[in-house]
Amino acid sequence: MSSGSFRIDLEEVEAAARRIQSLVRELEPLAAAVEAAVRQVAPVSYGTGPVGAALLGAGPGSGGPGTGGLVGQQARALQGVHRFLGNSGRMAENLLLMCRQYREADGGHVAALKELLGSSGVPGLPPEAGAVPGGRGPSAPARPAAV
Repeated sequence: MSSGSFRIDLEEVEAAARRIQSLVRELEPLAAAVEAAVRQVAPVSYGTGPVGAALLGAGPGSGGPGTGGLVGQQARALQGVHRFLGNSGRMAENLLLMCRQYREADGGHVAALKELLGSSGVPGLPPEAGAVPGGRGPSAPARPAAV
């Protein structure tokens, strides 16, 4: 895929997408292991003293009630990790889909060009008789004349 201002190597994009998928598969069990370890610690384990209350978000200087303290922060961090992994996996799938669609479109363009060039007998010239694709005849202007 390219134009006059950029060039994208679809094979590199596809390789990067497959690498992202591989890393997501590698990180998912690790994230699950961390989540399991965090869930093993019950909030009562922190105790009821000032340190325990602060860790649970109930003590002074802990951000106030409702912040969840350390337990809440861990839960939000784990949600972020899962969201990141999910988004990364979807991005990799989208990149692979983009590569597949560009290859299909390129294949269609190549087939159309081969048909066009093959029917004229002279490479690069449309057939003398009949219209070229798009309904223009060989002598019709490509663009309307400027007024």
